[in-house]
Amino acid sequence: MVVAAALFSLLALVAVIVTDLHDRDFPQAIGAESRLGLDFGESQFSDREAFSALAQMDADWNLGLVRIAPDLAGDSDGLVLVALNDGSLPATFRWFSGSGVGKVVGRDRLANSSPDGSYLVTGDSARLGEFESRLGSAGVRVTRTDASITDSLRFAMREGGFAAAVLAAFALIAALALFWLSMKARSRALRVLGGCPTLRIQAQDLGGFAAALLVPAAAVTLAAAGYVGLARGWLYVSVFVKALAGVEIAVIAVSLLVALAMSASAWPSATMLATRQPAVKSLRSAAVILQALTFLLVVGAAGPAWSAYRSSSATAAEMAQWKNLADQVVVQFGISDEEMTSLEPQIGNLIKDGESAEAVAFSYTFSAEQWEGDFGDYSAVSFVNQRWLDLMTTSAPPDALTPVPYDRVKDMVTREFGETFKLWSRSQGASGEILSGFGYLRPADGFRLPVGRGGGGGSLSFLDDVLVAVMPSLHSTINDQDLTSMASSRNILFTGVAATQALFERNRLAAAALRDRGVKGELGVVYVAEDGILRAQFMAYLVWLMNLALAALVVAFAVAAAISALITALLHARRDFPLRLSGRSWARILQSRVVKELLASVALVALVALFQRPEAMGPLLVAALLGVFVVPLSHLCAANWCFAGVSRRRI
Repeated sequence: MVVAAALFSLLALVAVIVTDLHDRDFPQAIGAESRLGLDFGESQFSDREAFSALAQMDADWNLGLVRIAPDLAGDSDGLVLVALNDGSLPATFRWFSGSGVGKVVGRDRLANSSPDGSYLVTGDSARLGEFESRLGSAGVRVTRTDASITDSLRFAMREGGFAAAVLAAFALIAALALFWLSMKARSRALRVLGGCPTLRIQAQDLGGFAAALLVPAAAVTLAAAGYVGLARGWLYVSVFVKALAGVEIAVIAVSLLVALAMSASAWPSATMLATRQPAVKSLRSAAVILQALTFLLVVGAAGPAWSAYRSSSATAAEMAQWKNLADQVVVQFGISDEEMTSLEPQIGNLIKDGESAEAVAFSYTFSAEQWEGDFGDYSAVSFVNQRWLDLMTTSAPPDALTPVPYDRVKDMVTREFGETFKLWSRSQGASGEILSGFGYLRPADGFRLPVGRGGGGGSLSFLDDVLVAVMPSLHSTINDQDLTSMASSRNILFTGVAATQALFERNRLAAAALRDRGVKGELGVVYVAEDGILRAQFMAYLVWLMNLALAALVVAFAVAAAISALITALLHARRDFPLRLSGRSWARILQSRVVKELLASVALVALVALFQRPEAMGPLLVAALLGVFVVPLSHLCAANWCFAGVSRRRI
């Protein structure tokens, strides 16, 4: 029951994370019951028209729509919810995680945001279907998700960390079933000898086992629910209990099935009773199989789990780079192609003006795969300016980038990009002269530099084998036509909303100046990092999941090894007791059984190693060393316990 309580406490931690994820998707404090993903990319709405239409439908149907956005005014680790209309929502609320205070802000926050994104429905959802139909008929892609703890659990189980943790819980509960049957083996044999019906024995044993699990499950559930209510708020207790109960029921059901299968496969026989064999002998095969399976699970999952953990940690660190772009904006083009062509000189001057104020960052990356070129030792070549490097290496070590002599890459860059820069060039100079004027760098070992994908709409690639070409001046190098194209693909960033709008005013690109020129469309300023920051916040959860999975796997193997050792010690107690009394050391007594298990472990490790990638060998060996430590220790503790039991005539 103590071990089961520890197991259910582990599952309570899983339920806490599931509740946190659920509250992140559907904040309970503001009554969110549905979530809408809106994509206006193929609609005929401009950004301003889209927000106006959403606000009007929200007001007419009392939907209580709020837009999810990162808290760019803070440290970029939080969220703000933007209400499309004034309503009854509180200005601040509490998240389940307890980290920070949730904020509900006014629609002004969306003045420089795209209408694409996630919206929560906090009001009346009776006409939500009509709302979806209205947007769908206007070309808006709508994805609706209703609040469901089952869906949150299903989503969590698709993540490697949760799945591994629950799988480890199943392995641990199977070990507990084996331990229960080993403790009941003698009484079971006596009841068989007394003629008790098989079904009654099975019902009594499984009923006792179920009670031994349900009591700690209920205790942990009540204690955890009380803690959640007191520490996080009673509002979240219902969601938490549903998540925890769902996982507990699944684990208990599996444990009863495993116990039933083990019980049927290890039924005491008349021959065993007549020959006075230990009652637990019939469970020896099940114990060996379970220990082998859990050890195989540990060593087999060690490499992938560690790789996934490192990948999640690295991805979380990489995604955190989006925070460096929290105050960076891009130009949103709401004009026709003809109007864009007429504005190219003003846009070129806009970029020149921003460069002089060191407020323009640029990155345009060609990947070898998409370019279908030969970049030698590099998978990509990224053309950047110094402002981009300043933003992306803020938290990097001083030697994160190492210089590359031009002579070493001259042939490659001239061959691959010479013609491109002839087309891009503002001057009539040879492309070779332009390329020779760039500085060339590459990331040092262990550092992955974020670079903007060419034409990627503001998306980043994190590369450690990219050749970085640093332009001394963006405006002096590239003509106005291509600068306009790059600005439209979000490869050119500007610093600060107010500062960028001032640049628009000075270069006659503000709305009033465009109207005077007869331009019907408009140029907007939108944040580039909103979606990236939201993804970065989610990646932090995956690191927690990997830690949880690794710990659970280790615990499951340790318990299975201990139970197997205990059964082995019970079977050998009649032999071990006189040997120990005669003064023989435990090392000599346990030598043969420990060596057999270690040899079997080596064989399993070798088998797993055949199917693992080279980078997984380190974690695999660490898991093998864990087995080398746990197996002898388990046998020593079990043999000592049996020796003490025999001495006191309890065995």
